[in-house]
Amino acid sequence: MNPIQGEPMMDKATMIEPVTDGRVEDRPRGCPNCGSTSLFFDPIRSELVCDRCGLVLGSMPVDPGPDWSPFDANAIRAGPPESVLLSDGGLGNTMGAGGRDAAGRALSAGEAARFGRLRRVSQWTRLRGTERSLTGALAKMNQLASRLSLPTDFRERAAVILRKALKADLARGRSMDAIVAACVYMSTRALGAPRSLQEVASSGDVTVHRLAATAKLISRETRVTTMPPKPADFVSRFASQLRVSPEVTEGAFALLAKNKESLAMAPPLGAAAGALYLAGEIRGERLKQSDVSRVAGVSEVTLRKYYKALKQTQPAIPAEAA
Repeated sequence: MNPIQGEPMMDKATMIEPVTDGRVEDRPRGCPNCGSTSLFFDPIRSELVCDRCGLVLGSMPVDPGPDWSPFDANAIRAGPPESVLLSDGGLGNTMGAGGRDAAGRALSAGEAARFGRLRRVSQWTRLRGTERSLTGALAKMNQLASRLSLPTDFRERAAVILRKALKADLARGRSMDAIVAACVYMSTRALGAPRSLQEVASSGDVTVHRLAATAKLISRETRVTTMPPKPADFVSRFASQLRVSPEVTEGAFALLAKNKESLAMAPPLGAAAGALYLAGEIRGERLKQSDVSRVAGVSEVTLRKYYKALKQTQPAIPAEAA
């Protein structure tokens, strides 16, 4: 008992004893049912499950996302999440151009001039040299992605590749338009929905040769590897533009899968166009060679070449289909 305050005194053992504050138990290291250590977390059900016997070891209702919602009234303290589509990641500050203070009073002429100078200095010093060039490059990249009708995930992948290219100092002495077009072209190949060199080059106002050379340079210097495009990657997009039936699309996929080895060295655009044209003929949907070649970006000679090559591997077409 503390003689001064009338409270019990704590001995040395009690003082060094760890304090338990009722925290959540740590994640189990093994399954108590089968002893397996292969556990996985199901993010949809928010459960920790054993991979061997399927025993649910517990739920973890912890949301790893942001702690704010745009529908909350008190969410004004939180800004938008960080984005690679902005040069500063969306974390920078910008001085407004209003002529009033926080209380709503109008600024005097001297104060307005002083804040104007501070605003200009803030714009000059907000970005470093690399970020200044990145600002214009990202704007060009968004314009090119809009012309190609690319969604946000393609733009984000292109922005990541663009940052790596600028960090490797590949923009020195080279056209920024070619670098931006090459990054967009590589992002479409990396995400499995490639665009042709001709399509990206025409939308980016660069030549096909310059685009291909720049893409090879960026891939070599930044070590960003992408898989070569396959004919099947273009079938869905071409079929959507030609407005063919799903049966024709499935038939084109089946033709390409059946002749995968023989078309290994064929240009993907020509092989996809020939497969669609032949599938339409088999299904009774006559397609014009001019329309198919225009959508695929190949000549009618190339279209007929791979159409005949695929037709030789097929049995005779029925008369009612012909």
